[in-house]
Amino acid sequence: MPFTAHDLRYHLEQHYASLYAYLQQRAQRFLGPLAFDAIEVDQVVGHVIEQLAHLHILGGGDSAPETVLDRLTNAQFYAFLNRCVKNKAIDRLRKHRAPTSALAELERPGAQDDEMQPMENVVETLWGTIPFATPEETALEAASQQALRQLLKHCIKALSAAPHQLEAVLEELEELDAPELVQELRQECGIPAADAPLAHASQHKDHAHKKLRHCLQQSSTNLAVLLALRLSEYETYSAGSDVILVDIKTLAQDNLSAREVQTGLRHLATEGLLDWHGEEILRLLPSQCRRLARFYEEGE
Repeated sequence: MPFTAHDLRYHLEQHYASLYAYLQQRAQRFLGPLAFDAIEVDQVVGHVIEQLAHLHILGGGDSAPETVLDRLTNAQFYAFLNRCVKNKAIDRLRKHRAPTSALAELERPGAQDDEMQPMENVVETLWGTIPFATPEETALEAASQQALRQLLKHCIKALSAAPHQLEAVLEELEELDAPELVQELRQECGIPAADAPLAHASQHKDHAHKKLRHCLQQSSTNLAVLLALRLSEYETYSAGSDVILVDIKTLAQDNLSAREVQTGLRHLATEGLLDWHGEEILRLLPSQCRRLARFYEEGE
């Protein structure tokens, strides 16, 4: 059954199966020698579905602002989906060292239904590998993205006490092509559009970014983010060196158990943000503290 971007936004449950079947068929076509590998097909389909969820198309309803995808014609929207599937299929073929002829055919300009590429620049990153099994799971992911958007808005609005920093962030959002968010923030904060470029914008932006990162970390429920924030605030240096010594027992406070602290430290070590192998005393460098102050990921 045909579907549109509007259908996926407002009637996801009725059209999810059609979306999945379409993506699956396109994945099999583009995967060539991997077409009958169910895992590889799922990798491609899941990638596209997670992109759509991230862009608030899946189940977003009126709770998420309209995007450029909502304004595409049906043909353009299908071309966008087709392009997403193709890009991911090329990625999977490369990982499996597919025959050069198969890749050359996919990468040839204009190959395989690619005469329409209205959203080529939207496909920038790989969003994941595991597809959502049900519309409910997809809607949960969409809701999660909306919650993150609201958190970001909250932290940006907290800059109201520093108008120049707030204006610097709004100008940056304009540059990132987020006019709807900028308009919302200006209305909610009562800030008119700027008449002239902000002086010393780079300096104000740096200060604003630091505050935004701190606000996001403080608001997070992610264990690793909480530990990163706590560690980034240490300023006591051991005598004669620039190494910061942290007794990990002191981290087990404010509703964090010793086991949770250890779990969080292991995660941060896996991310390459610190060196810890179970020692009771953690050694931190100032450079590591600066990286920890920038660490953020969504709650678990």
